[in-house]
Amino acid sequence: MRSSQVEYNTILDGVKARVRDLSQGECERVLIKHGYSYQQAKNGAYLYLHHSKSLVSKCHGSTEKYAKILDAFDASEKQPKECVAHLKSVGFSYGQAHTAVYKYRCDRGLVRR
Repeated sequence: MRSSQVEYNTILDGVKARVRDLSQGECERVLIKHGYSYQQAKNGAYLYLHHSKSLVSKCHGSTEKYAKILDAFDASEKQPKECVAHLKSVGFSYGQAHTAVYKYRCDRGLVRR
């Protein structure tokens, strides 16, 4: 059974996992009862409990949009962590920001191969 973090979050929100202050193991058991494998439940519960606020993206962007934002930030002169933090601060998720910064740096020859 394949699923996404959004589905795991919906299930765990449905049992009020945060309100009830469920542990990771308890969240895993909830997901396993819904048919997910142990590994899926483990990963889904971990992300739900520790990273769910940073996983939700308020923005969607194209390569051009990311490049424009990063150029305005003078990203070629900054550390990758700073660039990721900047994109997160304007509403992108960590995953979006990390990927965008990596591609931006590759496109500009800033990543050593």
